[in-house]
Amino acid sequence: MQKRSRIRIALLFGMLGISALLWKNINKTTDISHDLFALKNPQSVTRITFSPNNSKQSYLVIEKIQGRWMVRNKNNTYPADTLSVNQLLFWAMPHLQVKSPIPDAMKDMVTKDIGLNGTKVIFSKGDQEIHTFFVGYASATQESTYMYFPETERPCEITLPGFAGYLTPYFNTNIDLWRSIFLVETSLPEITSLHVIWPNAPETSFTIKQDGDRTQLFNEKNQLVKANQSLMAGYLDLCKTLPREAGESAGINKNKEAANKIRNAIPMVVFEYTFTHAPKQIIYLYRMDLSGETYSLESRTGELKSKETELFWAHSSYDKTLWVVQEIVLRNRLRRLENFSQSATKTLSPSLIQ
Repeated sequence: MQKRSRIRIALLFGMLGISALLWKNINKTTDISHDLFALKNPQSVTRITFSPNNSKQSYLVIEKIQGRWMVRNKNNTYPADTLSVNQLLFWAMPHLQVKSPIPDAMKDMVTKDIGLNGTKVIFSKGDQEIHTFFVGYASATQESTYMYFPETERPCEITLPGFAGYLTPYFNTNIDLWRSIFLVETSLPEITSLHVIWPNAPETSFTIKQDGDRTQLFNEKNQLVKANQSLMAGYLDLCKTLPREAGESAGINKNKEAANKIRNAIPMVVFEYTFTHAPKQIIYLYRMDLSGETYSLESRTGELKSKETELFWAHSSYDKTLWVVQEIVLRNRLRRLENFSQSATKTLSPSLIQ
């Protein structure tokens, strides 16, 4: 009888031990709140750091300097694409949700992969870290992303409500994808002069200078020319920005000989900016020999027609990278001296690309 009692007591303690262990493991996974990975105060962030665990990949830092977002890696520093930064900070990060912790069967595999190939993401306010986690790869369904929060027991599947897909691209370290799409981005009062040079027709080149409320037009010989004030003001306002196509730089940049051939050619037009505070900036534009894209349009009779989209190469004086600029962007920026005469229409005429 006593033996049976001892067995029962031993079994009871064993069950209690197993229950305690199960309870401990359950708490390790269930104490992960659904918003653990979400950024609570995105407006306070002044620096974002991406540090890949793979030493072959470069780090990336996005930092707000004097009110402007800049992006840098070990080699370069550029103005950042504010839209992309804001999308990460205010659209994606505050709404990250834990779909579920990783099950035991996958825990070691996912943990190992994040350790080898994941990216450490740090959000900081000044030099103070306020939010840190690790980003891995997409789940098998491609609808969530494996992430790990420091000091938790296992990685989790993370989703973004209303978004179908994985989030790894939002934490990429390709600096080209974080750069501003603007070759020029300034304010109208910051422009002191804009010199537009037509190398193949220098007599049509001109300079617009502004000093406070006074705006003046000069020809290529630096002679003052009477001009329509509203046209000059509208033109400077248009030219305070110059966007390129979004995305990575053109593939031609990987071919040094081909890229240099373009840069060494006579440009179609040159925009030379001087600013109140920033350094002088020059934009060089070259016509592409062949269009990079062809759009096929079907006529009402069913005949297939092709319409070429005119594209241009562009680079700046501070960055020799060649970018693609569309004709629709340049259309009203390609002005000549005669377009600003006092007799000219107050509406900018159609494209003068020649």
